Amino acid sequence: MKNSSAPVSANSLAIQPRLLNIKAAAAYLSATAWFMRSLVWERKIPFLKFGNKYVFDKQDLDAFVASQKTCARA
Repeated sequence: MKNSSAPVSANSLAIQPRLLNIKAAAAYLSATAWFMRSLVWERKIPFLKFGNKYVFDKQDLDAFVASQKTCARA
């Protein structure tokens, strides 16, 4: 009797992190790490601090982008 389930590879089990460090958050927003730091210093974006590291929730980054949108005038 053959096993009908496909083998599980490491790639299929890859976990997508919810929290991103400054470098990853900057890449997610197509910005620079310096810009992300300035947002933290100015308290313009939610963040968590783990020790001396800042991390960002993807949902907060998405909300930040949505809050920065402006409507085009007709």
